Amino acid sequence: MQDATPLSSAEKKELRGMAQRLKAHVHVGKNGLTENVLAEIGTALLKNGLIKVRFESDRSQYKELERDIVHKLNCECVGSVGKSFVFFKEMPPTEATN
Repeated sequence: MQDATPLSSAEKKELRGMAQRLKAHVHVGKNGLTENVLAEIGTALLKNGLIKVRFESDRSQYKELERDIVHKLNCECVGSVGKSFVFFKEMPPTEATN
């Protein structure tokens, strides 16, 4: 299930600004994207919407890891600096309790 409209560049810029203050929520080690790591990233995205992921593997694998996360978790990469990548996923609406 893909989002109907991708984020605009202005929206991505705003999210990158918000992410500057975030610490890396998940670290992807040299073993890559295991099922446990993907589950942790997925949980963090559902809970927070905007997370920072740090890759500790070989630099040549960063883009492939990014594509795998975006594809498997139906989220969007809004930016990266060095080993840190910022991912965003629209949070599901919660029912207000009155």
